[in-house]
Amino acid sequence: MKIMAALDLSGHAAGILEKAVEIAKQSGGELTIAVVAEDFLDIGDYLGESANITEKSLAAAKVGAAKYAAKAKELGVEAKVLLEQGVSPADLLVKMAEDNKIDLLVVGNRTKKGLDRFLIGSVASKVVAHAPCSVLVVR
Repeated sequence: MKIMAALDLSGHAAGILEKAVEIAKQSGGELTIAVVAEDFLDIGDYLGESANITEKSLAAAKVGAAKYAAKAKELGVEAKVLLEQGVSPADLLVKMAEDNKIDLLVVGNRTKKGLDRFLIGSVASKVVAHAPCSVLVVR
């Protein structure tokens, strides 16, 4: 079984990684860690700051991906790392799952309050709707 953990640089990533490692161990599967560095196409484009922000985002994603791979190894699973950069994390995650023939995509869900707690996050929602494989949403 090919498992892909979709991780960002938030505090929620540790739980997602732990769940993906657990599944990989139980199934004898291969683990891939996917990190998307977002491009920021916004007002910064007009101020000349967008490229600098995007470079910082990519550098942070590289550091985060390396830390996640080290943590997976510490937990007993070797992980392949995929790093992409783009405007839409959901679209990139779906493409990464397709290109790598992933069987299970493990994603997170941001904790929300009020009426928002009944909805899953926009990235998770889009991934669930369009992924070519099963998706596990970790809360």
